[in-house]
Amino acid sequence: MPCAENGIFKFRMSIPELAVELLKKSIKEAKCNSTVTNIIITGNKNVGKSSLINAFLEKNDKPRETKVLEYSFGRKSSQKSGIEKCICHVWEYSGKLEMLKDVLTPIPINGNFYICVMIDLSKVKCIWNIIETCLQIITEKYQSTVYEIIIIGGKYDIFKNYDSEIKKHVCTMIRSIALLYNAHVIFHSTKEPPLLRRSKEVFYSMGFGKGITLKDRNINFTKPLIIPKGSDTWENIGIPVSNLDQIKNRYIARVTPEVDLQNNNSAIARNRTHPEPILDALSNLKYDELRNIACFDPAISEYLAGLNCIGHVKMH
Repeated sequence: MPCAENGIFKFRMSIPELAVELLKKSIKEAKCNSTVTNIIITGNKNVGKSSLINAFLEKNDKPRETKVLEYSFGRKSSQKSGIEKCICHVWEYSGKLEMLKDVLTPIPINGNFYICVMIDLSKVKCIWNIIETCLQIITEKYQSTVYEIIIIGGKYDIFKNYDSEIKKHVCTMIRSIALLYNAHVIFHSTKEPPLLRRSKEVFYSMGFGKGITLKDRNINFTKPLIIPKGSDTWENIGIPVSNLDQIKNRYIARVTPEVDLQNNNSAIARNRTHPEPILDALSNLKYDELRNIACFDPAISEYLAGLNCIGHVKMH
């Protein structure tokens, strides 16, 4: 309110008005000084992406199936002023990977940017297609954007029981890809508390810390991999310097990729082609059975055990 002193009008603010102005100033400064982080996580379906995000954001909600794209966010307040200083936006994509580029386009990116490619280690036949498709789309989409990539190997609790040679082969491929794309690597499992705790720490450092900080390092395939970007070498991996095609050929030479059944074939198989509905139902049931067989991905040890059982039966 104005008041006159020696013929000069001066404006004085009441305590409530002053408090409002100070709050506005604090909020403005907080916005200028705030840290914004964006995390995009994609990869295999049903590998535990939602569970990991909920653990990071400390949500107790039961994870539900992600249809296409889910958005979450987290905030961390300053201990000094109580004004939010850090905001973390998390985008989870679980749709068709062929549409990943189109989905990424409208996502606003500002501040720190991290991309997580989460693969299902229990499905060794699917790993290559997932990791190749994701990384090619990401690098093409964000050519002029600064970001960091982290490859997360999910379901390690299953993978650790696989045949040693298969584990070594898969880990060699993942290390090669990480070195080629300058990516971090961690193995994860929601069923193993130490791995879950480490994954939460990594996400917390991305969202509210100083970036991805991996204190430990392990390149031994008999244990969960944890490899900070730039810390591995071709010599340590045990293979010559390789490009993407060479890494791919080396991997699929021993692990046949999952059979990709086209949607057109699926539609044809499920069209009504018999006069009796019961025959169509049986046909669809048989189709699903054949598809499951084509996509079945057993551990090598289980496969060999099965062959031994078959041989034993034939001998009798």
